[in-house]
Amino acid sequence: MIIELTSNLGTFKTLKFKSGLNILVAERHETSGAKETRNGTGKTSFVELVHYLLSDKRNADDDFHKPEIIGSDFCGKFSDNGSHFLVCKKSSANTDVLKKDGKEITPKNLRKELGLRWFDLSDEDSAPTYGPKFGALIAYFVRKERNGGFASPIMNSTSQQGWDSQVSLSYLLGFDWRLPQKLQVKKDEKKDADTLAKMIRSGYLTDGALDVNKMQSRLDLLDTEVDAKRKEVTSTSVLDGYRRHEVIANDLTGRIRDLNEANLEDLDLVESIDLALREVEDASVADLKSMYEQVGIFFSDQVKKRFEQVETFHKQVARNREAHLKRERKNAAERLASRKKEINELQIGLSDKLALLRSGMAIERLTFLQSDLNRLEAEQTDLRQQLPRFRNVEEDRKRLGREINDLVDLIGQDVLEREGPRKAAVQIFAETSQFLYDEPGQLIVGKSSGVAGLSIETDIVGKKSGGKNHMQVFCFDWLLVEAAIKNDRFPGFLIHDSHIFDGVDGRQIGLALSLAKAKCEKLGIQYVVAMNSDDLQKIKSEEEVSGEAIFDPTDFIMETRLSDEPNGGLFGIKF
Repeated sequence: MIIELTSNLGTFKTLKFKSGLNILVAERHETSGAKETRNGTGKTSFVELVHYLLSDKRNADDDFHKPEIIGSDFCGKFSDNGSHFLVCKKSSANTDVLKKDGKEITPKNLRKELGLRWFDLSDEDSAPTYGPKFGALIAYFVRKERNGGFASPIMNSTSQQGWDSQVSLSYLLGFDWRLPQKLQVKKDEKKDADTLAKMIRSGYLTDGALDVNKMQSRLDLLDTEVDAKRKEVTSTSVLDGYRRHEVIANDLTGRIRDLNEANLEDLDLVESIDLALREVEDASVADLKSMYEQVGIFFSDQVKKRFEQVETFHKQVARNREAHLKRERKNAAERLASRKKEINELQIGLSDKLALLRSGMAIERLTFLQSDLNRLEAEQTDLRQQLPRFRNVEEDRKRLGREINDLVDLIGQDVLEREGPRKAAVQIFAETSQFLYDEPGQLIVGKSSGVAGLSIETDIVGKKSGGKNHMQVFCFDWLLVEAAIKNDRFPGFLIHDSHIFDGVDGRQIGLALSLAKAKCEKLGIQYVVAMNSDDLQKIKSEEEVSGEAIFDPTDFIMETRLSDEPNGGLFGIKF
């Protein structure tokens, strides 16, 4: 139970609590405008203060580290089984100082001590990965609106992980929390196996499954490729001016090609000249005489007398043509001989250049070879390291999948077998919600349809709204209180800030307070709720309309009241 919250900050408003129902009211000042709200009055800061005292993390941006407040001591006096203890924390610009009963203590040790005292949480229980933790458990009994604590009954904040909710609620409700804890461990192992599988290139998959034989085959091939490439790189030297030598060799090759093409043309010319010379030799005077005699049939003797003149002319023409052809042939032969000599000289130079180029390579080429070798070596190393892990990854994934399904089944079986906690939870939620809405709400506990694990669903009558959601949180929290008390895992107090009644009708607010009062008396616990005065007015208005008494909060309103006046908030300071 919380006895009081104090501070040496002069403007701080001490809060004194009693057993049972405590209503911390924030009132609107008469001069406040219609648009002004009670934000900043300190209702939420009161919840934040409880967390601040018990937290193991320092938030430099929270209210306790603002310039107006930093350096102040904040204390919470608690009572547990008749013994009192005082927890104080001094905010600091660097490290806050935490004390219990005047002695400095680390947040870790304080939470360890309170975990055992309030939640029967031993080191053995909290030690395992994904085991129940003090921070998660206390957050169900002191929900923070800033963290989304009223968004869902089963989540103490919007950032809470599913496994954390399952483990914490199993612990508080009396189910086997080790099953969801083991389930999360297996999910992590499965996630690692899935990640390994995703790292495998598609070339190593057959029908979507890992084919380690392909990986081994690729590794065998890589061994050979790497050796060959490594020898090539180590046996190769860089030739200075490689590119210049390469250009010269290309020029020599081009010149030889041009000369050969020119030779082909001259060889064709020589062949044509030889043919023409043979035609000149074959052109005889007899043929000319025969033709001349045939012409005489038609011409006079005067014409025939001139044959000797024609014969002389014909022989002169033949001799001239033969001389011309022979000169042309000689010129062609001389050009062929000249080119052959030049080609021989060029080929000697080309052979020298090619031999020089074969003796080394350009730096760019060597760089490319080295880069290619590095790539192959990296792939070889990667495969060599991962192959042993991949070899059984498919089997591991299948095995883990089966184990996860088995654990989900065990969670469902555990809920069925623990009939007492299950029936009690369903009954308490139904009774609590029925008190508010005349009809029992539903709490459904069992295994999830998938592999999530423990499934807890709640529903109460009424339209879907923020108010309905908040009342589901209200009903669920009271279920947690009763279950935790039965399992000796309750800190002795439940705290709600005013957001629990956001969007809730006056009748349900009054009934909720009436229910809380009755449960506090029945269970001997403390319930602290911060409220806006408007919400209390809603109850009165509902009573006036219905003519039915719902709840009179007067005797439960705390002596300290907050307001929206400049110094009316919890800290007495406007930030």
